[in-house]
Amino acid sequence: MLTHASPYRLFGACLIAAALLLWGSVASAQRSIGFLRAPALAAIDEKTADTDYTEEESFNLERNLIFFEATVDGRPGNFILDTGAPTLIVNHRGKTEEEGTRTGLGAGGDVTLTDHRVERFEMGGRTTANYWAIGLDLRDLEARMDQRVDGFVGYDLINTGELRIDYRTERFQLLKSTRRPEHLGKSPRAVLKFSLVDHLPVVWLRIGKKKYYFAVDTGAGSNLIDRDALPVEAYQATESIINIQGLDGNDTDCPTIEVAPPANLPSAGAESLRFVAMPLDHLRTEGGVHLAGILGSEFLSRYTVGIDYRRQKLYLW
Repeated sequence: MLTHASPYRLFGACLIAAALLLWGSVASAQRSIGFLRAPALAAIDEKTADTDYTEEESFNLERNLIFFEATVDGRPGNFILDTGAPTLIVNHRGKTEEEGTRTGLGAGGDVTLTDHRVERFEMGGRTTANYWAIGLDLRDLEARMDQRVDGFVGYDLINTGELRIDYRTERFQLLKSTRRPEHLGKSPRAVLKFSLVDHLPVVWLRIGKKKYYFAVDTGAGSNLIDRDALPVEAYQATESIINIQGLDGNDTDCPTIEVAPPANLPSAGAESLRFVAMPLDHLRTEGGVHLAGILGSEFLSRYTVGIDYRRQKLYLW
């Protein structure tokens, strides 16, 4: 259960809960993005989980976001698979009797978080019971997406083994961690070790002669970079402007840049990477790894991806 805390303490102790980047419907390539710092809540009680793996789950990749069906307290809902979220986040649409107990500090402003008690959550044949989730009003996001968004499924519900995402067939599964994973009988083309910064998998990419650290976030439709992270000689500016909207509904225009192929990626991914350049103060923590940005589904969808939380390895097929 959430407890009261000042926004300053919350900001200093936590990392991103959700990072969303969505294609808009207009020619200027509007998108939406929401960053939310929030504490990780109660972890899954493994006694309530039927298995450490799930059945294969189909999804729809819409505007580079993974939408799939899950059930909360017997009601089916439309959720986003989001490795940038620390836990289950439920859209209360303003219909909550709970008072806001924490403030999420995010891009464009602050949002109010509430407690949300979930008696039973089901996805991929796996059931989690008696769970405290985060409640958040996501009606602005639904309007931007023009579809129902019942919430996000994050780290606490997917960290027991390997999260395997096949973007080509639009299916994902939670698998047991293995030393030598295969996909369709083949070993990964690349294996990137990652560290966990709070709940976020963080890998490094070699851009030019330097290493830069990026969070891996399936809840980000595009790649994001702190506008001050790279020296000017490391990227090429483009003419594209993206309109970014925060979870609080505020929006701003941001430029995009292109970066030469990182040296530690497989040849199939050896294309220039496009990033949306914007202030990412939300990624900065005292004394920790300095994150240059986020690798979102614009990058991840080039591959079949395995995120092994137990072994802390990112597999790319």
